[in-house]
Amino acid sequence: MRATPLALALALLTLIAAVPGHAQETPRMGGVLKVAAIGEPPTLDIAMSTATQVYEIMWHASESLFTYDRNFSPIPMLAESYTVGDKGLRYTITLRRGVKFHNGKEMTSADVVPSLKRWSQLASVGKVLAKSIEAIEARDPYTVLMHLKQPSGSLIYGLSEPHAAVYPKETIEAAGEGTLKDFIGTGPYRFVEHRADRHIKFVRFNDYSARTDPPNGFGGKKTAYFDEILFLPVSDTAVRLAGVETGEYHHAMFVKQDAYERIKSLPQMQSRIVKPRGWAVAVLNHKAGVMTNKKVRQAMQAALDMEPIAVAGFGFKDFYRLDPGLFFPEQPWHSTVSANLYNQKDKAKARRLLQEAGYARQPVRWMATKEYEFMYKNALVARQQLEEVGFVVDLQVVDWATQNQRQEKAELWDVFSTGFVFSADPALHVALRCTFAGWWCNEEKERMLTELRGEGDPRKRKAIIERVQAIYYEDVGTVKIADYFTLDAARRELRGPFRTAPRMYFWNSWLAK
Repeated sequence: MRATPLALALALLTLIAAVPGHAQETPRMGGVLKVAAIGEPPTLDIAMSTATQVYEIMWHASESLFTYDRNFSPIPMLAESYTVGDKGLRYTITLRRGVKFHNGKEMTSADVVPSLKRWSQLASVGKVLAKSIEAIEARDPYTVLMHLKQPSGSLIYGLSEPHAAVYPKETIEAAGEGTLKDFIGTGPYRFVEHRADRHIKFVRFNDYSARTDPPNGFGGKKTAYFDEILFLPVSDTAVRLAGVETGEYHHAMFVKQDAYERIKSLPQMQSRIVKPRGWAVAVLNHKAGVMTNKKVRQAMQAALDMEPIAVAGFGFKDFYRLDPGLFFPEQPWHSTVSANLYNQKDKAKARRLLQEAGYARQPVRWMATKEYEFMYKNALVARQQLEEVGFVVDLQVVDWATQNQRQEKAELWDVFSTGFVFSADPALHVALRCTFAGWWCNEEKERMLTELRGEGDPRKRKAIIERVQAIYYEDVGTVKIADYFTLDAARRELRGPFRTAPRMYFWNSWLAK
């Protein structure tokens, strides 16, 4: 495998607190795991969404050719191995034999090729990497060839993301250019049903083709200990927490940080601080509306005081960090380039820029959801600060699924609140994608990213990233607020890893008696 520069302690990105030790405990089969999700997902089709919630649910049923180990280095999952030839222009991927889909069919290259073609056409990461892909073809039932236009340092990282899931060719053909109609994967759990506003149900796949190597990050051997997993939409954070406390749910994510001490004091509960989870951000519309004016974007960036915005969203200093980097301090890609343009809190500069922009008090339509409470609270305080310098802000509160749908329509919004999570490969970070809602397609940035995707030398990659970060702040791609850390709550009888860095999963987890 290609070496990765993530030789830092990325396995420690998740800081686990108040978790009891269960050394040498024998895992137990059976039971129904009930997970309180933050609300209804915008879709169940992983390729169609950048929302973390979608793949954290659906990757219990679907798998990709590769995945990440505990240090976020790519490792084979459905692939057996791969080689690179023709001066980096040909990838030969050997598939595992005997891997069964949930419908009983064996996975072959006849399924992998259309799955990868769909990924390259529809998935955000896939569309980025498609620019360097010449062709994808089957050499034989267990070998896939990927021919590139130029060498890529990012391809295997992209194929390690859950969006590159493999489905039966019949499922791909039935979907056409639209959303998947069936969710038939290869994972340890089989999708059963989605009852809107009730649950998303999975059951153990008894014929799962597990790897034999030890569990490692998201890869290695996966075991489905639960009979069923139910993801239940619970948009109210207080209800999620109360449900875990009473035993209605086994796990809840994004509970209020001020509950941390209480959770630690309760014998039936355990807590986990996910550090870092992501960075809070205001995404700006570069395609239509008032934010297409660069000076208006710069005025917004100049006006904001990030400390009170972060306090409103995350409460305690233990749960946020003010930092200008597009990548976390725990990553080798972290940089403080253009730190002078972050957290400026310069009202006079903001007013001057608005005047220069010719801003005529057009309402800035800002979408936010209360299902991720920090997004709404960040927007509330930011609105107040922006109005103090002359902006008019129309704060529109919607549910999470609606926001994900509306953000794809440029005519409906100017700003929306969200969070960008950890990215193993800097060239694939959602914040930098021209294809992501907001459509920040700065020409110089795009040239730098093309160079970054083809570069394998870590030092050269770091230099390119620093240039990209400088462009980001000068052009105001989005407005970064702060790094944030989140709090999970779980029943004490729930065992297992739950997470590697910010990503959640429940294979290799079980319920103790």
